[in-house]
Amino acid sequence: MSKALLFSLIWMLTGNPILAIIVILVIYYVIDQRYFGLLPSVVKPFRRWSRMSNLRRVLSFNPHDMSARYELARIYMERRQFKQALALLQQLSESMQSEPAVLADTGVCQLGLGRLDIGEQLIMDATASNPNVHYGEPYLKLAEALAPVQPSKALSYLSKFQERNASSCEAYYQFGRLQKRLGNQKQAKAAWRQCLRNYRTLPKFRKRRDRRWALLALIRQMTG
Repeated sequence: MSKALLFSLIWMLTGNPILAIIVILVIYYVIDQRYFGLLPSVVKPFRRWSRMSNLRRVLSFNPHDMSARYELARIYMERRQFKQALALLQQLSESMQSEPAVLADTGVCQLGLGRLDIGEQLIMDATASNPNVHYGEPYLKLAEALAPVQPSKALSYLSKFQERNASSCEAYYQFGRLQKRLGNQKQAKAAWRQCLRNYRTLPKFRKRRDRRWALLALIRQMTG
């Protein structure tokens, strides 16, 4: 059914062109969230805000609740509010601050604040203790941060991320994106082709999770 025909049908049913447009947008959004995941969730920010409010309330009653403080820091990181996240991470107990996961998160915050050397060292300390901390995602963050200034090192870190996510469509999509950013068009397209090949071999439960990256890789391949 064409978009024009769908619009005409809904307009006829609602009797209002503006309402028809809203209905179409809602339909497309629901389909995207169910099958593709390309559009941002309109529900997630509200859930996140609610969770942050609950965590702040917990900390107001019990400032020594380190798990609540850490979770709140992670939410700030998701929102890319690295200054607030770093402040919370630095308030954790000494034993928690030395844990690989917390070290890696602290390093990511430092990267987000532009302190590349400090961030890199913290992530190296974290991965020395646990090479698979956060499933290798700190390597991806390092690669993205270092790409503009140290492209060869960025590729090295991205390769480490790939090693820990061999079947991940995201790993190959991000590798291709970074290769293109560095001007390596041939390698970028090869990575996106591998992303699509990986997607075809995934079990059904994994395909829904990785479909977004496969679609983005396909779009990148088609548009160059």
